[in-house]
Amino acid sequence: MATTPSETTLRARTLSDQAIAAALEADWPRAVELNKQILDTNPEEAEAGDRYGRALLELGRLDEAKAAYQEVLKAYPHDPIALRQVARVAILAEEKRKADPTRSKTQTRLFIEDMGKTGILRVVNPAPGNVLARYSPGAEAALREQEGLLAVHAHDGMLLGFLEPKVGRRLIELIRSGNEYVVAIVTNDPANPRVAVREVVQSPQNADRISFPGHHRPVETKERAYIKGTFFRYGEEDLEATEEEEEEETAGETEAEAGVAADEELPEEPLPVEADGDDAEDEEEGEE
Repeated sequence: MATTPSETTLRARTLSDQAIAAALEADWPRAVELNKQILDTNPEEAEAGDRYGRALLELGRLDEAKAAYQEVLKAYPHDPIALRQVARVAILAEEKRKADPTRSKTQTRLFIEDMGKTGILRVVNPAPGNVLARYSPGAEAALREQEGLLAVHAHDGMLLGFLEPKVGRRLIELIRSGNEYVVAIVTNDPANPRVAVREVVQSPQNADRISFPGHHRPVETKERAYIKGTFFRYGEEDLEATEEEEEEETAGETEAEAGVAADEELPEEPLPVEADGDDAEDEEEGEE
């Protein structure tokens, strides 16, 4: 019996979901296999091509990864993921290095804004591009105090850069008094590297302190994703593009439609800002 178009679509969707799940589990051999099955049926499937290249890159198969991304670019010359990853492969090849494989499962919850507990933070004084290229978005990282600053280290100990001093000082105080955080790389773009930092343990001593004041709205209880599912499909998400889309959606509302909800739905800059209330005063006193 011939396969109907709906059955073909369903099979492709199932394979795609399985391929994404394999990437989230850091099961790169299976991710290669599943995405290859999709491409055997539809060679111009860009999402599968990008996922296929990512999986090959994680396995250290640089030449094959480059070829996979080039196939995507043949059909879609301006595909941003393929363009970035081809550049990344070139850096690794020039350095005669392989990507540091992402072995840990991606914690999707790390990339969800839980008011006051999560921040997508810029990394300042970042490591050179040839160092950042070794680590894929979603890879675990760690925070370490270093000469009064909070350094970001890859799981193998490599220094990736530092959090902005004001943010770092605040988190150092919270860590010293018992808070714990998990960290993952969001983007390894040398021009704008970012990490996701999430509070996972709050010390009783810090019960009245917020890790990321700029993200706190007392009456807000809902959560908002910082990044879309494409981050996990491709391995990298253009945060600026996501924010622009959100702004366009919000701009379409009238004042009457927005009402009180406008305060809840307007996108925030996902970076800590000036602390308010007692916390701000505490910081100022601490710096004097």
